[in-house]
Amino acid sequence: MPKYISKELSIHNAKVFKDSLSLADTSATKQSTILYAVLGRAEAYADEDTVPTPVETDQDKHYELWRQAWAGKKITSGDVSHVVPRHNWTTGTVYSMYRDRDTNLYGRSFYVITDQNNVYKCLKNNKGAVSTIRPTGFSTSAFTTSDGYHWKYMYTVSLGRADKFMTAAYMPVQNVLSTEGTTEGDRQTLVHNAAANGSIEVIETVNVGSGYQQLANGVPESATTTTVTMSVASGDIASPVDNFYNGSSVYVMSGTGSGQLRRVVDYTGATKTLTVNTAFQTLPNTDSTMIISPTVTVIGDGLGAKAYAKVDTSTGGIANVFMITTGTEYRRASVLITANSNHGTGATANVIMSPIGGHGKDAVRELGGDKLLLNAQFEASLGVSSTAKGYIPANTSFRSISLLKDPILKVDSANDSIPAEKIANTSNSPVNLRLSTELLISYQSMSGSTPVNALVAGDTITHKRAKLSAELGTLQFVTELSPTVRSNSVVAMANAVKGANADIIYIRDDEVTSDASFFTMYINNVESYADIVPFTKDDILLKRGDTTEVATVSTITGPEANTFSGQFLHTENISKITRSLDQTEDIKIILDF
Repeated sequence: MPKYISKELSIHNAKVFKDSLSLADTSATKQSTILYAVLGRAEAYADEDTVPTPVETDQDKHYELWRQAWAGKKITSGDVSHVVPRHNWTTGTVYSMYRDRDTNLYGRSFYVITDQNNVYKCLKNNKGAVSTIRPTGFSTSAFTTSDGYHWKYMYTVSLGRADKFMTAAYMPVQNVLSTEGTTEGDRQTLVHNAAANGSIEVIETVNVGSGYQQLANGVPESATTTTVTMSVASGDIASPVDNFYNGSSVYVMSGTGSGQLRRVVDYTGATKTLTVNTAFQTLPNTDSTMIISPTVTVIGDGLGAKAYAKVDTSTGGIANVFMITTGTEYRRASVLITANSNHGTGATANVIMSPIGGHGKDAVRELGGDKLLLNAQFEASLGVSSTAKGYIPANTSFRSISLLKDPILKVDSANDSIPAEKIANTSNSPVNLRLSTELLISYQSMSGSTPVNALVAGDTITHKRAKLSAELGTLQFVTELSPTVRSNSVVAMANAVKGANADIIYIRDDEVTSDASFFTMYINNVESYADIVPFTKDDILLKRGDTTEVATVSTITGPEANTFSGQFLHTENISKITRSLDQTEDIKIILDF
């Protein structure tokens, strides 16, 4: 059975996901979604010049990501925006126009963002001509530039939102930001409020026809409520032929009575007098300018849409159709172009219906905002280094960026330990989340204030307990080895690392004790075998491949979230980024719904 894959569903899902970040949890019910941007993989790739593609398996997308994770930054609703492909306005470019029946609308550049961060929707592109005049201004009505393009101002991206959510490929799309109290928000509010549901902004000619006539710039000499006598001294001169304009329409383009459209029911060529079907509300005067051209009739289920046509005098075809009033509440409409039966035939046109609510009512829906950009910024070192509360050190490196949903926390919003682990919610989730294990260690041997055989970031460590277990054969996977083989230092160390190990991501002088032999170390990628405890207080640490006893664990503090809890929604591998105290990692994650 053929299926309709709805863009609406994707946009809806993106909106629901974004809105879930704003929900407040109650004491009895969790309603919110809590997200953390996670830095991971301090250890090198097998080939640092080749970034591997993430693998979609349970082992890789969950367990392995947790082993490699070492820092999390909370993402709030203010860190998330709908985004759409970015189309910069550039002179000399042909932009697509909005069409309500275009099956590939969202694959086209039917909107632009200018160098002033103003976003405009293209309603008419002058029959596929290049755009040469940059759209400007904040009008709540559609407007036409001198290059023939018809634009609708949608919204302005503020500098703050541009910094957070703009990329070379994507730009933020937003609905009314009523809570911001900004100039940009006020402008979009006006556009939103002015949008007319079921309005018709554009009538597009399909076949221009031939043989049509018009009086482009006529000036009245006199008028009554139902007649107009055209001047022979000013403006274009009307035809001397009786009934020449019968069936056409007369539109007052400017001056007294401007904006009025009437149907010509009779014309006397000798006096150049038009008789119209409906009385003028304001009589045209000698300062008025009028066009007599083929009649445009909108047939539909709405009210109030009126338009007039212009003729290309070189071909006799319909050059364009211009809306006078866009009307409201149209859901379906068609258009007829008619004139005097003695001249003009063959012109057809399509009505282009506005989106639900009208242009500018729901910018996210109108521009196809089914993607979200999530922004997280890691500035230098974060958290409290002396206590490790939410501590995210600089002078570290990472190679993966992930998105973690609703982990189970071991701390509260202040990163203080809590008696019982709780799933992350709006009241208990801290801004920074330390996902590494903190060890306070004392070195066995010092040369002055410098450790002998010092540990460094990137080292893989194990402990003496694992080495002894390997030598004794109490590690089940080495019991088949003879005591002689098991006690071999190389074999024992290799098996010890299999029994318990971790990677050092950061190490520094301790800030609390005055003893120079004490250092604080952060580890991740922690693994163990069976009931072997990976690391604990009083463990004697060893480097992988070296039997030398290096340091003793004085205290140990586990990650601030329960390892392997929550759900990783997204991950991407990147080339190595080394953090430093004078830089900020501005991380942008795109979610496609």
